[in-house]
Amino acid sequence: MEQEQLTKTLEAMLFVAAKPFRAKELAKILEIDIKEIQTALELLCEQRKESGIVVLNNDGEYQLATNSLFSTQVKNFLNAELREKLTDATIEVLAIIAYRQPISKAEIEAIRGVNSQYSLRNLLMRGLIEKISNPSDARSFLYQTTTELLMHLGLSNVNDLPEFEKLVAQIKLPNTPAITNAQESSNAHMSKEVEAVIPIVIQEEQPTQEPDTGQPEETLKVQEIITIIEPVEIIATTEPKTEETDATEEDVDEDDDEEDDEEA
Repeated sequence: MEQEQLTKTLEAMLFVAAKPFRAKELAKILEIDIKEIQTALELLCEQRKESGIVVLNNDGEYQLATNSLFSTQVKNFLNAELREKLTDATIEVLAIIAYRQPISKAEIEAIRGVNSQYSLRNLLMRGLIEKISNPSDARSFLYQTTTELLMHLGLSNVNDLPEFEKLVAQIKLPNTPAITNAQESSNAHMSKEVEAVIPIVIQEEQPTQEPDTGQPEETLKVQEIITIIEPVEIIATTEPKTEETDATEEDVDEDDDEEDDEEA
């Protein structure tokens, strides 16, 4: 990696870092020789010497910080920010930490579904929450409330917070839009129209009530009608009528045979 590119990379890493880093740690992360890292850090310190953001070197630990020349302006800015009221988003983050502490930043953002960096920073500046080490991951931190929060709330212990279940029970969720009467009547009218049309279609498609001649075209039409109306469970076929016709003809034939026997 080129020297200029390496310097910019280290500057970006130190900007997002929550703690100071040694050159050895940075070299291990970037998989670069430690001598190149040290050279790039020295160059970065020289470039940032007169800017608003400088690089602090505390016994081999490097971290970005504001220039002391502008400490008065920065202090006034922070004090003005602290005098502002907490936003709804910040209060939401504080409530999550209070009831789920200790909790990580990733877990907070998973619950809220949005980035919570600004709210966490605001709460840390006000001293309402604090960072503690994460026993399961040394690279991250956990957040918990402070004694100052209890002082603001007038509580002696975190366990004195209102029960979460009772708070949730008092929250009324917005009603989901229900189907209006006009929509219900429209749906009912459409259902009636469909029910009225199906018998008409069946009547038009059915063959005439004549003895079954065995023509394949009429048989095919009846099968198509049965296939169409099966999903709506309407029974309308010509088979019963055909059976009745066949039975009547058989009875007539038997009566004719009996008359012929009597005459004989």
